[in-house]
Amino acid sequence: MVGDLPSRWTAGSATIPSDAVSGWVDDFGSKKLTALVREAALNNFDLSATLSRVLQAEERARIAGADRLPSFTTGVRTTRSQNLRGAAFQTVRANNFNFNFDFSWEVDLWGRVKNLRDAELDQVTAEANLYEAARLSLAGNVAKTAFEIVESRQQIALIRSNLSSLRTNLDILNSKLEAGDADDRTALEISLSRADVARAESNLLVEQRQYDAAKRVLETLTGRYPSGKIEGLSSLPRVKRKIPGGLPSELLQRRPDLLAAEARVDAALKELAASRKSLLPAIAITGNAGTATTDDFGDLFNIQNLVWSIGQNLTQPVYQGGRIKANIRLNDEEKDALVASYAETALTAFREVETALAAEKYLIGQVAALERASTEAKRSEGLSRSQYEQGLVDIITLLQSQRRSFDSQSALLAARLEFLRNRVDLYLALGGDFDHAIVEK
Repeated sequence: MVGDLPSRWTAGSATIPSDAVSGWVDDFGSKKLTALVREAALNNFDLSATLSRVLQAEERARIAGADRLPSFTTGVRTTRSQNLRGAAFQTVRANNFNFNFDFSWEVDLWGRVKNLRDAELDQVTAEANLYEAARLSLAGNVAKTAFEIVESRQQIALIRSNLSSLRTNLDILNSKLEAGDADDRTALEISLSRADVARAESNLLVEQRQYDAAKRVLETLTGRYPSGKIEGLSSLPRVKRKIPGGLPSELLQRRPDLLAAEARVDAALKELAASRKSLLPAIAITGNAGTATTDDFGDLFNIQNLVWSIGQNLTQPVYQGGRIKANIRLNDEEKDALVASYAETALTAFREVETALAAEKYLIGQVAALERASTEAKRSEGLSRSQYEQGLVDIITLLQSQRRSFDSQSALLAARLEFLRNRVDLYLALGGDFDHAIVEK
């Protein structure tokens, strides 16, 4: 797999269109959802931390770039000394005033310092792409959580409706028992009805707990926590757009985590080049200019007291206990690890896209089948209730039809949610929407 990777890396030569990262949200046709995503992008603390890491990387690049330029320092030093001289121990005091202007510059003869600076610039590119990946992931999490809140709310309404019907059935049976109209099956029917009521009450509590937790998650994502006032969407949105046929695989080239992995490999290659160049001689130019006097402090500014010197140093590493060669081997291994990580990221990207594309087809069929099942189950429930009231079927048949109707409707809501979640996963896998390809610089 690693052998199939490109031999030439071009990290930093392309950028991700800003519309691609969150523009896909418009495909759901919900202004509320778009507003929530924008709110999260402004207020999410994790995203702010990721942006801070980009700024840190930029400053590290500036620090690395400063090593290519000469360094200048200046200072003023004053000293006073006292000596005892002669047999009479005569006191002799002396003042020394020095003004220094120092200059040093390592000549980047082999491009080692440039390699290190360029490696830090690639790290900036990597962090910037990780920021875009975080922004994309945040938008996806906001959308998924907003969908989950709606689905939980609809499940709660469905459970309450079902619970109301089950309690009505139980009241009828209890009234029948109290009126003395019970037969041999009444005790069983009452027991089954009580079990169904208890099961529905348990399901209601589970769904309410999930609904409550999802609201807190959405509040955290949007930076509102712990206000407890967020409601999200009023209903599950419908996807306005079908997946275009023949999506180009080039869309994956804009995927932020893939670009970040590519930039890290490029940085590792430059760091490896810099470590190899550490074996070569280095040339440094140093200079010094200043004034010195033992008289008044004002004489420091007398041009007649100016002294200066300039020189150069040529150094060649001879023996450092194997440190340099070990560092070369270390950088080489780090580079290999990053190349393997890039290959894994690329394979994961293709797998996620293909999985989401295939899942959408299956989910469309599943939703359609559950819609038919739900329609027939509700019709069956109505028929069984009518026949039960006429005494044509027993309560067990009614309970079974009610359970089948509830299960099919609940499964339909879950399938619709899963369809929306999978569409979000597809956008995340593609690195954005269906339209905006990567932009070459």
